Amino acid sequence: MQIIREKSFYRELFALVLPIYLQQLLRISVDTVNSLMLGSIDQIQMSGISQANQVFFVYYTICCGLSVGVSVLVSQYWGKKDIDRIPAIIAHGLRMAAVVGMIYGCAVHFFPEVFMRIYSSDPAIIAIGAGHLKKVSLMYMVCGLSVVIFGASRGMAKMKIILFTNIISYSINILLDYLLIYGKLGFPAMGAAGVSYGTLAARYSEFIICTLFFLKASDIPFEPRHLTLVDRQIRKSLLNVTAPIVCHEVVWSLGTSSGSMITGQLGREVVGGYNVTTVLYDLGASYGNGLLNASSVVLGMTLGRGELDRAKKEANTMILLGLASGIVLGTITFLVRDLFLGFYALNEQSAHYARQFMTVISFIWPFSMLEMIGMIAILRSGGQGKVGFYTDIVVMFMICIPFASYLAFKVHAEPWIIVLTIKMIIVFEAIIGIINVYRYKWLRNLTAA
Repeated sequence: MQIIREKSFYRELFALVLPIYLQQLLRISVDTVNSLMLGSIDQIQMSGISQANQVFFVYYTICCGLSVGVSVLVSQYWGKKDIDRIPAIIAHGLRMAAVVGMIYGCAVHFFPEVFMRIYSSDPAIIAIGAGHLKKVSLMYMVCGLSVVIFGASRGMAKMKIILFTNIISYSINILLDYLLIYGKLGFPAMGAAGVSYGTLAARYSEFIICTLFFLKASDIPFEPRHLTLVDRQIRKSLLNVTAPIVCHEVVWSLGTSSGSMITGQLGREVVGGYNVTTVLYDLGASYGNGLLNASSVVLGMTLGRGELDRAKKEANTMILLGLASGIVLGTITFLVRDLFLGFYALNEQSAHYARQFMTVISFIWPFSMLEMIGMIAILRSGGQGKVGFYTDIVVMFMICIPFASYLAFKVHAEPWIIVLTIKMIIVFEAIIGIINVYRYKWLRNLTAA
């Protein structure tokens, strides 16, 4: 297996990994801190917000799919040094995000209980989650616009815009949540409702800040007047790249959140244990997403320059880095289980379930990193996002989720067996993704006329 040996490659790659990792870590830290603060007060409030966040998670992954499509095209044109087409890519991406944000936000605002019943059968959890969804639905559109701007910035390797924005916005988020949850410095003690208002303020701050940074960067070829740009070829290319990615993200997010859907029907103790496990997994995933997005940008630029032989070596290198990272993350997850649980006021049964779920996750991590690098970073960089979509349709909705539901509601199997069955989705995706990487159908320049 040929790999890249030049130190400059690793410097370039990890120069992108670090800011993306920090940005992802900041995003995850908000959910982590909220989980810890609410979990120290009331397990029901923590579970209500955590289950409601699954609804936002589905929307956020749709936006990320659109963002990835924008980033893939921008990175290839940027690598090719053909920047005249980049404004049209960004303009089309922003318009798509605005439409999706308005539709999804309205649905969540007017029917929050309907969404919450998907993730819980507990009336108390549903009531808390529905109240949160109704409030934060007002920030869905601006969040989608911010994510697309971040995608365009990432495609041009302008990571400082993303990092600086998130340092400010997530700091605002955590501070407001702390003040409003506990009622500090004269603010009312609002509990779960405080999370809603803190999130709303932070997302609007994020949009304003990232827009200003993006427009003021002297070497970014985008101005407000470009918002009305229409380029049929670019729109077609963006749709061709983005449609399978967004479809994959929708299917994947529904499949991933199926763990919360199924465990949400199994009682408060299972819900509490699973939500805490998800927080720990997401902390590790912040690094995984950093490596994933950095790999996609670097590989996209290489493909845009038409250096296909080098792209093969880069893909091999990224796969090895992903596998090694997965082993490390799995080991850390296993070793810190009890320490992490010590931060939560869980009852004995919930802690028992969480410990079991964390053990399952620790063995899944190597496959999770291979799936991120193979199925997502490498295949999408060459416009092969449809592989993930078709894989998820079969693996998630025809095998793993039906079987997990059968185990949960017919057999009444142990919760850890149900979670393991759901997580087998990742194992299948990792294997199928790596197989398709070495078929090399992704090895193409998307900017070629």
